[in-house]
Amino acid sequence: MLKSDLKNFDHIVIGLTVGLIVPVVIMHFILEYYSNFSLMYLIKNPMFSPVLDNLKGALFANLGIFFLFYWLRKDKSSRGVVFATFIYGAVYMYYKFFM
Repeated sequence: MLKSDLKNFDHIVIGLTVGLIVPVVIMHFILEYYSNFSLMYLIKNPMFSPVLDNLKGALFANLGIFFLFYWLRKDKSSRGVVFATFIYGAVYMYYKFFM
């Protein structure tokens, strides 16, 4: 890991961190302002899939972040955002089929 990559915001860890945190923040705001549920309720009751199905749209924020990093030529960071999206996809598939 090069310090110059971290200073230039061009590292996979930066993209992974941003890609994991931003959808959770967006889901929190959607739940707080447009429904009577909280994020902790959704975490404790993962089988409540109608809310979970509607909130997959929060992952579209990763698409915007990916294109922002790509436009700024931060290719390693954009790879981290794609990896974070794959992690969210794996967690969603696990909840959908095994819980």
